[in-house]
Amino acid sequence: MSNQVLHSLILIPVLAALGACTVIEPGEVGVKVSMGRMDRNLLKPGMQIYAPGIDSIYKYSTKQETLSGTAVPLTSDQQPITLQYKVLVNLPEGQILTLYEKYTGDPFQKLVDPQIQEAFRQVVAQYKADQATKNVNIIKNQVLAMTRENVKGLVNVVDIPITHVDLPEVLQHAIAQKQVMEQQALQKQYELDKARKEAEITIANAEAQARSIQLQSDALQKSPSLIEYEKVKKWDGKLPDTMISGGSNATLFQLK
Repeated sequence: MSNQVLHSLILIPVLAALGACTVIEPGEVGVKVSMGRMDRNLLKPGMQIYAPGIDSIYKYSTKQETLSGTAVPLTSDQQPITLQYKVLVNLPEGQILTLYEKYTGDPFQKLVDPQIQEAFRQVVAQYKADQATKNVNIIKNQVLAMTRENVKGLVNVVDIPITHVDLPEVLQHAIAQKQVMEQQALQKQYELDKARKEAEITIANAEAQARSIQLQSDALQKSPSLIEYEKVKKWDGKLPDTMISGGSNATLFQLK
């Protein structure tokens, strides 16, 4: 008979005499309760012996877990909005005994999720339906802060990302129509602003041109010699190649 088989045969009656056993896995701790009295010392990972019918062992994971939930709060305009979310949580080892005493069972179901539901109800009630869909990240941050405050450190709530938002079909259609109208209004406003600016530019150019003509006219009236100066400025430096002579019987001569 091998040593392994012999060891097993010896271990079985020993365990039967001592009682039952359970294994606390890494990342877990256990709370032992004997005849209704809680042991203040947490059970650490490893094999744990207990007496059936007298002792009970409750296991708690201290690893971070990701859980799912759904909330259906009402908006400020009394529209139901469905929010699907994840909850990243872990249980601080130092709070395990308190959680067992006050929230026997699953701490998430007994403590965390009810606080999340209440936080969503209060936060979403501040927004109209169309605004709620535009401010999902702000809502998430508000719900996270409120939940953390209300669980008072008994559970470490890491994050509550919102994964999906759903509105009634009629409301979705109404919001889509509103968005189309808003876009059209913005386009019309842009076109009006553009036309107004172009008109302002045209008027400014016309006023500047009129002002320039008026200034030139005033200058010519005040200084006749300026007319001659303007003629000289416009002369191209070439002499005329024809001339007229002879008074009333004028004759046209070609100059070379």
